[in-house]
Amino acid sequence: CMQGMVPYLPELIPHLIQCLSDKKALVRSIACWTLSRYAHWVVSQPPDMHLKPLMTELLKRILDGNKRVQEAACSAFATLEEEACTELVPYLSYILDTLVFAFGKYQHKNLLILYDAIGTLADSVGHHLNQPEYIQKLMPPLIQKWNELKDEDKDLFPLLECLSSVATALQSGFLPYCEPVYQRCVTLVQKTLAQAMMYTQHPEQYEAPDKDFMIVALDLLSGLAEGLGGHVEQLVARSNIMTLLFQCMQVGGNVDSGDTQQPMWAASGGDSGPGCAQKKSGKRGRDRSNYFKE
Repeated sequence: CMQGMVPYLPELIPHLIQCLSDKKALVRSIACWTLSRYAHWVVSQPPDMHLKPLMTELLKRILDGNKRVQEAACSAFATLEEEACTELVPYLSYILDTLVFAFGKYQHKNLLILYDAIGTLADSVGHHLNQPEYIQKLMPPLIQKWNELKDEDKDLFPLLECLSSVATALQSGFLPYCEPVYQRCVTLVQKTLAQAMMYTQHPEQYEAPDKDFMIVALDLLSGLAEGLGGHVEQLVARSNIMTLLFQCMQVGGNVDSGDTQQPMWAASGGDSGPGCAQKKSGKRGRDRSNYFKE
């Protein structure tokens, strides 16, 4: 189907970009979704031809007054980020200004999609994000959200995943924020292990802990290790994370019958040790198909 559409895209894409400014919110929302399907082709063309106009209009729609349009635009922009990668580097300041402004505009559901867009941006541009100007824009709102959420709040999941990507991209630029983030991740792991032990000993009195708190915390620890390199060794030395990782692998089968936990813990353990910062291949996979459903 895509091959059959290619001859018409040079005319169709500008028309769809115009539809992003339509007075009807439903048209703007559907235009976002449709354009995201052709992001790969857009990026294959000269940047000034389609990429720059599309990026500019999607960023405007990210700040749209309609929540459904915000949702569609933010998701479409994340898809564009995945395709464009470092093509977005010249526009990073403008992109970050928009995404950070959205923090004050978005409510619960769209905020989760915003985390995804920021994490995908970090995955896509990598170390190019490690500039004082960009760090100063991006980190304060993320840390503010980090401080607002309690350890038991499941909204931590997408934020932890986002911060994992950001920490990996910022590398040494994340150093001013690493210690409190690291300590909280260790605390999340420790709490889950304690709950797992109580459940194992007294299953009739306690519920099985939500393993996802531990998994996302370990994933962020892995991101810190990858981004900070040798700097993480001091944090590891001052904590009991290696003991906790060993306990994770011991209790994994007792807490949940799923097989996904132990490989995650083992990978995090490998990243957290001395000389651990080896580059992982591939970006974190994100499924945005549900963002466009009614």
